[in-house]
Amino acid sequence: MTKSTLFLFVLLLICSCNSKPEFKIQGTIENYEGYVFLRYGNYVDSTLTEDGRFEFTGSVEHVRNATITHKADGIYSAQFFLNNEEISLKTTYKEPFIRLVEVHSSTNSQMKQILSDLEGIMEDEQKLRGNALYLYMDSITKLYPRNEFIAELTSEVVTSDFITIDQSQQLLSTIDTTLLDPLDLKSVMLSLDRQERINPGDPFPDFSFEGFNGETYTQNSFSDRYVLIDFWATWCAPCIKGFGSLLPVYEELEGKLEVLAVSIDSNKEFPLKHLNNKTYPWKQAFAEKGFQNPFLEQLGVVFLPFYYLISPDGEILAINPKIDEIPELINKRSSLKEVLK
Repeated sequence: MTKSTLFLFVLLLICSCNSKPEFKIQGTIENYEGYVFLRYGNYVDSTLTEDGRFEFTGSVEHVRNATITHKADGIYSAQFFLNNEEISLKTTYKEPFIRLVEVHSSTNSQMKQILSDLEGIMEDEQKLRGNALYLYMDSITKLYPRNEFIAELTSEVVTSDFITIDQSQQLLSTIDTTLLDPLDLKSVMLSLDRQERINPGDPFPDFSFEGFNGETYTQNSFSDRYVLIDFWATWCAPCIKGFGSLLPVYEELEGKLEVLAVSIDSNKEFPLKHLNNKTYPWKQAFAEKGFQNPFLEQLGVVFLPFYYLISPDGEILAINPKIDEIPELINKRSSLKEVLK
């Protein structure tokens, strides 16, 4: 081998060792011309579309949640998972933001399958009441310890009351928790702290909530009735949807169940405006400081809607029950109390 050949060989070897894995995004967009932006974390890149096409290249250290927007601070609407691989995107602009139509990549297929597997477990009561959820999460956290999506998914599972405290702590010890937003991580810790202190079967802490007309609601306000305390906010779409699902249950259990809906909006005016346009038959109240309200922190309220079902004697019957399960929970408890008389 000549000296020049050897030099070129060594140079190529050095270059190959120094090269970093990269992603390459090739996308199309309909109904839009101009700049599009790639966003993930605090990073923003931009490129000009040409004939409805755009391309991004770069490198990430771990799987990230990403989006394509038409603004540097655009909302996460056309979301996908970003990894160092080739990614094909099909998007369209529909006022007021870009929407994702299709995404193709190995990582996106894997994450989609994981979501599908989890949905199957959550919809199977036998699996859910068994150990299937923890075992599945244990397997994927070990496979993807530094994956932003898996970290967020884990944070949701450990705050769901479907696995034990020890299992939650084991899952959190497997993932890289630095991938979570600090506020989200704080919420997870608050939830786990609550699970160690407050669980079904325990007495519900003494409470006092102020109604919108100067009333004060306490446990004594609902003597001889089951109480569903429903923490909600006007910005929470599932909360508003939950009101609609709760109405027939409330009517079915008339005389047995009372509902106390506690808004945690930043301002009283927001729930008042909403309630002026609606007619709900249950009690309404307000908790100041939102998630930072000391009593809500004590209860471990870290997401909305958040439900506590309390028996007439002040015992926690269920935490975050499904609304359509509430009649069965109450009727079973009532039947048991009759037998024990």
